[in-house]
Amino acid sequence: MVKYHKNIGFYPCHEAEAKSLIASLFYRKIAFSSHAVNELMVEPQAEKIGRYLYLYTLNFDDIFEIVIDAGIIQKMGFRIKFDENRDIIFIMNREKMVITLWTNDKNDIHKTLKKDLYCKPLSFNKI
Repeated sequence: MVKYHKNIGFYPCHEAEAKSLIASLFYRKIAFSSHAVNELMVEPQAEKIGRYLYLYTLNFDDIFEIVIDAGIIQKMGFRIKFDENRDIIFIMNREKMVITLWTNDKNDIHKTLKKDLYCKPLSFNKI
């Protein structure tokens, strides 16, 4: 299993596969694992967050992490704006089940990103 982060880079094929997967999930209802429900319940605005996610339309631009196993995207990490102070972070599997979620300060620019946990794609010449 390998992980790619938006700040480090995705391969173009990962972007294409993620967009295709997102399109295939459009009509599927979002589901929540028991772990995600437990994480949601500790949030002060749990009900509002749950409704917000239920109505959210998946968007590739919101992906910050992709997890690939056997050449197939298995999980995608999303970061979406929730309110003026916080973003919702969630990890979703390819069946549109939220595995875990939490909120984060919108100003957190992830200075603690552990780059060694992620694969770095080959360099591409920028035109």
